[in-house]
This record gives sequence, structure tokens and C-alpha cells, in this order.
Amino acid sequence: MPSSKEPTRVVRVNLSDQIFTFTDATGTQWHWNASLGYRLIQQVPREIMEFCPADSQIDIDHLRQRYPNLDEEYAKTVDLSRPILFVPFHDGTSVLIDGWHRLWRTVSEGVECVPCYELTPEEAEQVLVVKIPPRPKLAPMDTQKERRKP
Repeated sequence: MPSSKEPTRVVRVNLSDQIFTFTDATGTQWHWNASLGYRLIQQVPREIMEFCPADSQIDIDHLRQRYPNLDEEYAKTVDLSRPILFVPFHDGTSVLIDGWHRLWRTVSEGVECVPCYELTPEEAEQVLVVKIPPRPKLAPMDTQKERRKP
């Protein structure tokens, strides 16, 4: 009987690679290798685009909610000339997989736009390390039953 599982794919990750994790509205976890994304861009150069946070209604409160543990002191020191990195997402949006500190600094200092790259859908698939579906919820234990005796 054929298996309904997706084929196994091997993804190589360097220990120094930066992996970004995103949990979507369904509870599915997506893990992308941002370092590999930048390596792909070096292999296939493309034009740098601009991302303007105000166009997406992104403000400091939004960033603090989306990334509550962001180190704001470190963010004040990051290089805004380094492009941030997006991947296209299955729902037609894009997900920022690298550059949260740069985005925070852009917004906090009132800089209008920050340079960015967006990977192609094929490249996004290449940098996807793993996609983990949500776990099914377990039924609550019935604590009213009598304990078994040995």
C-alpha cells in the first residue's frame, strides 16, 4: 500500500546558519534557513527592493507584539544598509525571515524604507528546513475513574 506521507527530503544546515521560525494561524511551524537565502541571492544576484513599514501599517507596537523578545538595545546598532529578507508565503503574503532588528530600527528612527530582497517561491522551498503541522489536541483525562489496584 503506498504511503500518504510526503517524500523525505534532506536539508543540510550549517551550525552557524540562522534559522527563522514562524507559526501560522493554523499552528503549523515553518522553519526557514535565512543564511541559505542570502547565499542563494549571491549565486543569482537580483535588484534590491525597498520595504516601507508604514505601507503595511507596521509600527513599534506591532513589532513588539510580533517579536516580544527583540533586543531593542542591539537593534539600535544594526546596519540599515543590509537588506532584510522575505519569503513568499502560501497565502499570498510574505514572511520576514531575517531583519527584525533592522526593521525595528527603521521604524523606531522614522526611516521611511529599508532595503530588502524577496526570494522566489522556488528559492523559498529550497530554504525551508522543515514544516511541522500542529499537534492534535489530546482529550482531557478522566480523573473521576477509580484507580486500578495492583
